[in-house]
Amino acid sequence: MRIILLGIAIILFGIAFISVYSSTGLGYTSGTIIGFGISILGLIVSIVGCFIKHDK
Repeated sequence: MRIILLGIAIILFGIAFISVYSSTGLGYTSGTIIGFGISILGLIVSIVGCFIKHDK
């Protein structure tokens, strides 16, 4: 499950990266920059979640 969530986070990060740095000028709007920041945060959380082991 963690690997699937990591894959989804990487795909969403890629989409956010493309939209921020596209030639249409979407990177100049604050909503796109905030979405890109949230996408980076989600990617970091997913990567850290893959390495933390939960003992139950």
